[in-house]
Amino acid sequence: MNVELLRSIANANAANSVVYVSPADGMELYKAGFITVDSTKVDPNDATKVAANVTEAGVNQLSALNGAAAAHTKPVHTYDVQTGGLELPKIKRGFGKGGGGGAPTKYPFETMEVGAWFFVANSEVAKGNAHKTMGSAVVSANQRFAVGTGEQETVERVKRGPDHKAIKGADGKNVKETVTQEKKKFTKKFVVRAVEAGKTYGTFTAPSDGAVIQREA
Repeated sequence: MNVELLRSIANANAANSVVYVSPADGMELYKAGFITVDSTKVDPNDATKVAANVTEAGVNQLSALNGAAAAHTKPVHTYDVQTGGLELPKIKRGFGKGGGGGAPTKYPFETMEVGAWFFVANSEVAKGNAHKTMGSAVVSANQRFAVGTGEQETVERVKRGPDHKAIKGADGKNVKETVTQEKKKFTKKFVVRAVEAGKTYGTFTAPSDGAVIQREA
């Protein structure tokens, strides 16, 4: 099974982008129920390829594979989910989400109620930036709990090339494109904020630099 293709489709969906697949490449994933395809959206550069979307089963499969890989390299970490008392710090504008690749769903998104939250220290993530890492995990979680409404909406997004990287214009800025896509409703919605060691946010004092993740809806 082409796990890397499945991961690419999941990451692209989380970024509101598109991966086009051919029958030869995508049939095994499709038969396994890990992706769906939209034959109305054809690759402008290859008419044999159509848009693919990851299913909940596909996300769970990636989570299981990521979790199995992580189990061989580091012990499982659990997070102390709390309710109430936290005041989220204001968003710092200009801070990129970044992250890429998606984080394993070792985080307790599935069990959190509205208002519940947990803390992740910078020291607990591979590159020492919990805000960036958890930003990717939150995007994936929000996408996982999104359902189609059957309605269409027109949105502006960054245009990406075949390698899924943002296309730059002559001025060095990201090229934008306008697309029509199915409108989604979030059955659960999470947010992430960076916190600083020793600072108090409501009744919570950050024990170290890191990030807090809260379910807001």
